[in-house]
Amino acid sequence: MSGNDISGSGRFEGFGGALADIRLLLTDLLGLGKPDPEKKMVIEVFFGLMGYLAKADRLVSSHESNLANSVMDEINLSLAERRIAMESFDRGMRKDIHIHAEILRFTDVHKPGSVETRRLHDVLVRLVASDGRLNPGEYELMKQVGEDLGIPVTALDDQLAEYTLKR
Repeated sequence: MSGNDISGSGRFEGFGGALADIRLLLTDLLGLGKPDPEKKMVIEVFFGLMGYLAKADRLVSSHESNLANSVMDEINLSLAERRIAMESFDRGMRKDIHIHAEILRFTDVHKPGSVETRRLHDVLVRLVASDGRLNPGEYELMKQVGEDLGIPVTALDDQLAEYTLKR
C-alpha cells in the first residue's frame, strides 16, 4: 500500500480519505481550522484527561490511542485542532496537568451534571473500558472525575457494566 492510501488518521481511506485530508489542509491554510477559545479549552480538557487516564495504569494501550484518534474523527477536528488534541493528550500522559484544575476549567463553562459534562464523562469511560481491563487506580480516578463533573458513581458503575457485557 502506498503512502497516498493512508490518511492523516493512519487508516486506508482511498480517494475519499485523500479528499478529507485536502479539506482539512485547506481549512487550516485559510485560517478556518483554528478553534475559538472555548472550543480550544474543550479540546485541551478532553484530550488532556484522556491522556492522563490512558497512562493511569502506566501503559497506554493501542486500544486507548485508537479511541483518542476515533474521537478526533467523530468530532471532525481540523488539523490545527488535532495538533492541540495530540499535544494535550501527550501532556496528560506526562502528568503535566492537574486533573481537578482541568475539570474546573471545563465546569466553569459547562455546569456539573450538564449534557456537556456527561459527554466528557462518557468519553473517559469509553477510554478506560477500551482495553478490556480496569485497574483499581483507573476506577478511583474515574470516581474522582465523575464527582468533580457532578456525575454519581452509580452512573460510572452502570456504564462500566454495559461495556463489560458487550465484550
